[in-house]
Amino acid sequence: MVHHHSYSRQPLRLLTRPTALIALALLSLSACQDKKAIAEAERLATELSVATAERDSLAQLVGTASADKDRAIAEVVDASRFADQVDAELRQVRGLTSKVQPQAGDESGQAQATAARADILVRLKQLRQRLSARQSDLQRTRDSLIAQRGESSAAAELLDDLQARLAMRDREIVAFENELRQLREANVQLVYEKAALTDTVRQVETSANRVFYTVGTKQELLDRKIVTQEGGSRALLVVRLGRTLVPARELDNAVFTSADKRETLTIPLPKSNMDFRIVSRHSAQFIEADRKNSDGSFRGTSIRITDPNAFWAASPYLIIVEK
Repeated sequence: MVHHHSYSRQPLRLLTRPTALIALALLSLSACQDKKAIAEAERLATELSVATAERDSLAQLVGTASADKDRAIAEVVDASRFADQVDAELRQVRGLTSKVQPQAGDESGQAQATAARADILVRLKQLRQRLSARQSDLQRTRDSLIAQRGESSAAAELLDDLQARLAMRDREIVAFENELRQLREANVQLVYEKAALTDTVRQVETSANRVFYTVGTKQELLDRKIVTQEGGSRALLVVRLGRTLVPARELDNAVFTSADKRETLTIPLPKSNMDFRIVSRHSAQFIEADRKNSDGSFRGTSIRITDPNAFWAASPYLIIVEK
């Protein structure tokens, strides 16, 4: 038993001091190498995590760029449709210009022209507002596309073309608005001219239909120099017999009563119990009175003119004298 025990401990006794030191150094070296390996593994894991994060970020950017590109293309298509709508609306608005041309002497046409101009101006204002909003949207999209690379350049160029197209339409709308303003000014001038012409025509008509009448005794008419006496024979070298009253050669409108022959169809007589006759050239056949005598004289409260045009054709000055 003792012999066996001494044999099992012999290897430990065989390890000399230098040998033990070498073994300890090997163990330390192995431990250092393990730490380096662990550190290297941790570094690689960190780099892998960073690379994964960058990959995910790039994938997200690619997805965003693709979405931006798709959205930009959709906006380009929508803007192109909008430009076509603008063209169509402009053609429709220009088709209304025939309704805004001023028409002389047509009151209903003037009213329709005014309504058409108002409608067109409202449409043009709305169209310009829509154009302005769409141009701002296109500018933002264009700036976003220019900031991207490669595949977006074609879309950006297309947006430039659309912007130019819309800008041209904007200028056309401004020119069309100016054209409408000129038409409105021309129409206003026409209205003024028409009003002046109407006033002139009214004055001419009033002047053409202006008549004058007076009723009085023989002496009153002589004193006012409305009538004069002509003809007759001188008796005893003192008075003339059979002289006739006739209208004076020059008549003053101020001593007559002015009237419009279209409106004044009744002329009052100052005395209903006296006979009157016409001194001027007017025919008594175109008048009515309470009583008419065979010699052409008449009596009553007034005379009524039955045919103004025929009655006043003889003269615009009617002179009636009391018999």
